Amino acid sequence: MSIRVLVTAGATQVPIDRVRAITNVFTGRTGTQIAAAIAAIPGAQVRLLTSAPHRAKEWGLPSSVDVRGYTTFDDLRGLMHASIAQERWPTAIVHSAAVSDYLVESVGDASGRALDTRGKISSELDRLVVTLVKAPKLIDLIRAPWGFDGTLIKFKLTVDRSDAELEAIARSSMRHSRADAIVANDVVWAAERAMIIVGDRPVERVLRGELAQCVATLVCDGPAA
Repeated sequence: MSIRVLVTAGATQVPIDRVRAITNVFTGRTGTQIAAAIAAIPGAQVRLLTSAPHRAKEWGLPSSVDVRGYTTFDDLRGLMHASIAQERWPTAIVHSAAVSDYLVESVGDASGRALDTRGKISSELDRLVVTLVKAPKLIDLIRAPWGFDGTLIKFKLTVDRSDAELEAIARSSMRHSRADAIVANDVVWAAERAMIIVGDRPVERVLRGELAQCVATLVCDGPAA
């Protein structure tokens, strides 16, 4: 069996100016470990898009994986579009990257005067007003307009939700993105365990240390298995 799996991992940055950016706390370790587990499957080819390519070997990624680094939201969007819509490379996608929910629309001072973000905004200003605008969901571009029809696994994170609430949110999110499966967890207990939901099946609860292999098996066997 031959499969080509695109895995996204890490966090995107949204620039404020040439030296400052908004990002999140996620490192890409989980996605890298998933890529490594899939790469161990005979016949699997893996391409990893990660914000931490320099840590891939440290996190157990074999040299057989095609690693492509990104920094910003636009970087990741461009790499995903190239692999999915232009090259038509993957037969399966695991989208675990923590993608920015908002982009910077404008930056101004306290009086409302727009500031030039092409360089470094002066640190002498007492206040910056950064206006954010909702970013497109990259996961929601994969089926259409990018035209991917293979196996799609999505990730969903919440904060301080009950298991029942998280399951409901995850199932709705999975249907919205037309994903085949979703990995869901909550910040409160994400270091300990995760939920895996495949279609309308009951929730499978796995320990954090088992997650990479469980996702790799799901990719290998396919959601219909």
